[in-house]
Amino acid sequence: MIIAVVNTKGGTAKTTSAVFLACAFAQRGYSTTVIDLDAQGSASDWADRAEMAGESLPFSVEVTNLRRLPRLAERHRGPEDAVIIDTPPGDPDSIDTAIKVADFVLVPSQASPIEIARVWETLPALQNTPHGILITAARLGTRSLEMATKQLEEHEVSVFTTRIPIREGIRDTFGELPSRTYGYEDVANEILEVLA
Repeated sequence: MIIAVVNTKGGTAKTTSAVFLACAFAQRGYSTTVIDLDAQGSASDWADRAEMAGESLPFSVEVTNLRRLPRLAERHRGPEDAVIIDTPPGDPDSIDTAIKVADFVLVPSQASPIEIARVWETLPALQNTPHGILITAARLGTRSLEMATKQLEEHEVSVFTTRIPIREGIRDTFGELPSRTYGYEDVANEILEVLA
């Protein structure tokens, strides 16, 4: 399966979601690959730092460009494979290509008005691909989370029931092998249910 992690806005936990989701699929026994399509190379930088610290990630990270993405993604497609594409913000061509090759699109977003506004910009491109909005850095039990969820559900947008909580353990893990998946195993379950 191929999962694209997209949002037109930067700083929405795309790379964090890609890496933690890859860990969740690798723990399930999937042959897992993260494809780093972002010119900033955050996913590949994460893998390099982890390796230098002696704790390699349980999946491979491959850097590619827009032209090579469809071929690379297809090369890793299989029943026991999980491919997660980490996309750049603000690059419509990369986002559109990732969506076209994906079996599922994950759109991470925080529960703030500016973040939710960017979700609306992304939705038209997702109409023909199974997708879900994942609320990240969620402050559980807050009014902002409740209002964002309600707004998305009122517009009949597919929203993950799993919320990724705001945790220092998530933010501080860059460049390390995550010791916990902080709910991303539940996100993997929800994706597998949709694709079953």
